[in-house]
Amino acid sequence: MTIDELKAKVPEKLQPWVDEYGPALLAMTGDEFKAWLNRLIVGDIEAAYRSLLAKMDNSALLNEWDSLNADWTEANARNAERIALQKSALTALMRILLAVALAAAGL
Repeated sequence: MTIDELKAKVPEKLQPWVDEYGPALLAMTGDEFKAWLNRLIVGDIEAAYRSLLAKMDNSALLNEWDSLNADWTEANARNAERIALQKSALTALMRILLAVALAAAGL
Protein backbone atom coordinates (compact mmCIF):
# COMPACT_ATOMS: atom_id res chain seq x y z
CA MET A 1 0.00 0.00 0.00
CA THR A 2 1.19 3.50 -0.75
CA ILE A 3 0.67 6.70 1.22
CA ASP A 4 -1.78 7.92 -1.41
CA GLU A 5 -3.79 4.70 -1.17
CA LEU A 6 -3.83 5.01 2.62
CA LYS A 7 -4.92 8.65 2.42
CA ALA A 8 -7.76 7.66 0.09
CA LYS A 9 -9.09 5.32 2.78
CA VAL A 10 -9.30 7.85 5.62
CA PRO A 11 -11.50 10.91 6.11
CA GLU A 12 -10.06 14.19 4.85
CA LYS A 13 -9.51 15.50 8.39
CA LEU A 14 -7.17 12.57 9.14
CA GLN A 15 -5.09 12.86 5.97
CA PRO A 16 -2.47 15.17 7.56
CA TRP A 17 -1.90 12.41 10.14
CA VAL A 18 -1.37 9.94 7.32
CA ASP A 19 1.31 12.21 5.89
CA GLU A 20 3.07 12.30 9.25
CA TYR A 21 2.60 8.78 10.59
CA GLY A 22 1.66 6.76 7.52
CA PRO A 23 5.23 5.99 6.40
CA ALA A 24 6.03 4.56 9.84
CA LEU A 25 2.88 2.44 9.85
CA LEU A 26 3.56 1.17 6.34
CA ALA A 27 7.15 0.34 7.32
CA MET A 28 5.92 -2.07 9.99
CA THR A 29 5.80 -5.77 9.34
CA GLY A 30 2.52 -7.56 9.91
CA ASP A 31 3.70 -8.78 13.32
CA GLU A 32 4.92 -5.32 14.31
CA PHE A 33 1.61 -3.77 13.30
CA LYS A 34 -0.31 -6.44 15.22
CA ALA A 35 1.82 -5.79 18.33
CA TRP A 36 1.32 -2.03 17.91
CA LEU A 37 -2.43 -2.43 17.57
CA ASN A 38 -2.57 -4.74 20.60
CA ARG A 39 -0.74 -2.09 22.66
CA LEU A 40 -3.41 0.42 21.70
CA ILE A 41 -6.23 -1.99 22.49
CA VAL A 42 -4.94 -2.78 25.99
CA GLY A 43 -4.29 0.90 26.68
CA ASP A 44 -0.50 0.87 26.62
CA ILE A 45 -0.51 4.11 24.65
CA GLU A 46 3.02 5.14 25.60
CA ALA A 47 4.56 1.91 24.29
CA ALA A 48 2.46 2.08 21.12
CA TYR A 49 3.45 5.66 20.41
CA ARG A 50 7.08 4.95 21.25
CA SER A 51 7.20 2.03 18.80
CA LEU A 52 5.65 4.23 16.11
CA LEU A 53 8.18 7.01 16.72
CA ALA A 54 11.01 4.47 16.51
CA LYS A 55 9.87 3.63 12.97
CA MET A 56 9.89 7.25 11.83
CA ASP A 57 12.79 8.79 9.95
CA ASN A 58 13.32 11.61 12.44
CA SER A 59 15.20 10.11 15.40
CA ALA A 60 14.92 13.42 17.26
CA LEU A 61 11.23 12.66 17.79
CA LEU A 62 12.01 9.73 20.06
CA ASN A 63 14.51 11.82 22.04
CA GLU A 64 11.93 14.58 22.40
CA TRP A 65 9.34 12.04 23.52
CA ASP A 66 11.75 10.73 26.18
CA SER A 67 12.42 14.27 27.39
CA LEU A 68 8.73 15.14 27.60
CA ASN A 69 7.96 11.84 29.29
CA ALA A 70 10.62 12.54 31.93
CA ASP A 71 9.05 15.97 32.55
CA TRP A 72 5.58 14.41 32.88
CA THR A 73 6.87 11.74 35.27
CA GLU A 74 8.48 14.41 37.45
CA ALA A 75 5.32 16.54 37.42
CA ASN A 76 3.21 13.51 38.33
CA ALA A 77 5.49 12.75 41.29
CA ARG A 78 5.20 16.35 42.52
CA ASN A 79 1.42 16.22 42.16
CA ALA A 80 1.27 12.92 44.06
CA GLU A 81 3.26 14.49 46.91
CA ARG A 82 0.90 17.49 47.01
CA ILE A 83 -2.17 15.26 47.02
CA ALA A 84 -0.74 13.14 49.84
CA LEU A 85 -0.05 16.29 51.87
CA GLN A 86 -3.58 17.57 51.23
CA LYS A 87 -5.09 14.24 52.30
CA SER A 88 -2.95 14.24 55.44
CA ALA A 89 -4.01 17.79 56.31
CA LEU A 90 -7.66 16.99 55.66
CA THR A 91 -7.48 13.86 57.82
CA ALA A 92 -5.94 15.86 60.67
CA LEU A 93 -8.66 18.51 60.34
CA MET A 94 -11.38 15.86 60.32
CA ARG A 95 -9.94 14.32 63.52
CA ILE A 96 -10.03 17.71 65.22
CA LEU A 97 -13.59 18.32 64.07
CA LEU A 98 -14.61 14.86 65.28
CA ALA A 99 -13.09 15.57 68.70
CA VAL A 100 -14.93 18.92 68.85
CA ALA A 101 -18.22 17.28 67.80
CA LEU A 102 -17.81 14.51 70.37
CA ALA A 103 -17.01 17.06 73.09
CA ALA A 104 -20.06 19.12 72.10
CA ALA A 105 -22.22 16.01 72.30
CA GLY A 106 -20.87 15.28 75.77
CA LEU A 107 -19.17 12.05 74.77
